[in-house]
Amino acid sequence: MNKEKVISREYKIMLKAEKFRGDTQKLFSVSSLFWQEFKTCISQLVPEVEGELNRIEKNRTIKFFDTSEKLLRTNNYVFRERIDLDEKTREVTLKFRHPDRYISQDRNMDARKKSNGKTKFEEDIKPEFLKLYSFSTKQEIADKTPLDTLGDVDELYPDIDNKIDEFKKDTELHLVGDFIAREIVIEGGGFTVRKSPVVKSECALVVWYDFKGDPHVPVLVEFSFKYEDEKEEYTVKMAQRAYDVFQALQTMEEWIDPDSMTKTAYVYSLDS
Repeated sequence: MNKEKVISREYKIMLKAEKFRGDTQKLFSVSSLFWQEFKTCISQLVPEVEGELNRIEKNRTIKFFDTSEKLLRTNNYVFRERIDLDEKTREVTLKFRHPDRYISQDRNMDARKKSNGKTKFEEDIKPEFLKLYSFSTKQEIADKTPLDTLGDVDELYPDIDNKIDEFKKDTELHLVGDFIAREIVIEGGGFTVRKSPVVKSECALVVWYDFKGDPHVPVLVEFSFKYEDEKEEYTVKMAQRAYDVFQALQTMEEWIDPDSMTKTAYVYSLDS
């Protein structure tokens, strides 16, 4: 088995969504307040904190698709569509997640047209320090590309039918939870996890609204930070700094929502 390199380590935690209610100006105001408190919290743990959470990097809708029996989810796959509301581009992602690195990487995640796909193997870390290995490929698709059956997924990702025993191409897909998320991703801040050579961790605030609901009332808010290396050359010091930051982040009780579900879990909970 070829060993996939972990090219990205991303740490995620859910925040109290009610604190971020309001229009865009209010969202930026609260995001700034959170960032200032986060900076203070980690100032003694890292060499440098810089920037602000003050730039909307992505504005898009997100849909999750699965069968009525949740065949993809029960086999640790997630299939989603994203539409950029500014650039009007449409992309899909097939992701396989598993706690065991070797199980996660034991598959071919290539797009049917390899040149169209961008594949990555990464580590997702959640409180307290739960790790999942994520193998995914995203690719842009045309506006008229159907997402109606498992066969449509197979047309985009030809190895998936080899990994799911019950896979039948004519099985219908449906919109999970009848839910469409409008996602706003706010970026601009980061901190240094390695001094020489310099490696910076990028931070992001991900805010989800019900596309059919109130545009000023988020249903979920996630804060994340990540650092990357395509050669997986992570040192003990940088890993320790990231670990310490993540532990410190979890002490920000005014902001952290220990009862909130992850984004994927939330969508699927609507379909239970």
